[in-house]
Amino acid sequence: MENSGATQQGQLPAQGQQKQAQEQQAPIAQGIRGRVVMESGNQMPSPNAPKSSGKRGAQRTLYIYELTKGTQTNTLEGVFHTNIQTNLVTQVVTDANGNFAVGLAPGKYSLFSKEEKGLYANLFDGENNIFPVEVQQGQVTTVEFLINYNASY
Repeated sequence: MENSGATQQGQLPAQGQQKQAQEQQAPIAQGIRGRVVMESGNQMPSPNAPKSSGKRGAQRTLYIYELTKGTQTNTLEGVFHTNIQTNLVTQVVTDANGNFAVGLAPGKYSLFSKEEKGLYANLFDGENNIFPVEVQQGQVTTVEFLINYNASY
């Protein structure tokens, strides 16, 4: 796998790579495209407390690592990750509505968003892989990356 922008284990890349990451949002033929959305507040409607407004796009930096298991990070509160022990492949900055696209080689990856408490991901598969996404030859995989640590269900 290509390791452009990789850093030592779990460290974030330098700000100088932001421009490179933004340039990767151009139309792609193979990789990952999607939207980062936020959901916060009360999500359980009741007569006295109506449900908060729905999901909204969020501008964030997404970090794309080689496929990462839960045992390959230090995890706080079950969703914030530090000291990721797999290689950073690239990063991408979403637009103001949370949309992103990044070209990637075929393979399996883990997605994380940059938050104050660490890199965030709240989705795990049955093998304890953190927010797994697979890119197949000649295809674009579409994802919705939900950030909901400030929501009540």
